[in-house]
Amino acid sequence: MEFKRREQHAGEHGRAAAVCLGLLCLLLLVTPGDNTEIQTGSSNPTEEGNPLQTCLNNVTQLQMKIDRLEEEKKEMVSHICPDGWTYFNSSCYFKSSESKNWNESRQDCLGKGADLVIINSREENLFLKNFGLRVWIGLSDLKTEREWKWVDGSSLCYSSWAKGQPDDAPGGEDCGEVRPERDGWNDLFCTHSQQWVCEKKTPVHPVGI
Repeated sequence: MEFKRREQHAGEHGRAAAVCLGLLCLLLLVTPGDNTEIQTGSSNPTEEGNPLQTCLNNVTQLQMKIDRLEEEKKEMVSHICPDGWTYFNSSCYFKSSESKNWNESRQDCLGKGADLVIINSREENLFLKNFGLRVWIGLSDLKTEREWKWVDGSSLCYSSWAKGQPDDAPGGEDCGEVRPERDGWNDLFCTHSQQWVCEKKTPVHPVGI
């Protein structure tokens, strides 16, 4: 995908710039005479063949390419996700501004062509925690008590329960939430009303990219 290739190119240019900067520092250390000449102005630093100036020029050009690729990346991302959605790691996320119970929240996501978020990694979990809100996620043990499943039917390959959770408080807490103040996931009564996060995977070949 073109978007992924541009990300890789940006990384390659960044590594090249780092190598060039390292060589520049090395040259400055091992060629004190040349360094003195540049500082005192006794030679022309822009003179053709000057290795330090050539390296500086290359670094400048590489940085300009990196900046341009980053701008292009931001522009493409803005077209990948619908308005009001946030792009992260090949998915689009929608954070609600209203509150509903777990089932209503899921129905809202399904109506948007998405589903309640499925958390597959520490990075994704941190991304959601950074919202700073208690939100429903696509996790429940509604079908089988204490057998927590994601809305797509998959089991937990990654989990981040808060200490002592899930505790299935009296009456049955069968739906999962991200609860930042508890520093982890929590089980909660599905009838509780709160905000939620939907997730939809980006297409393999986004239109226009």
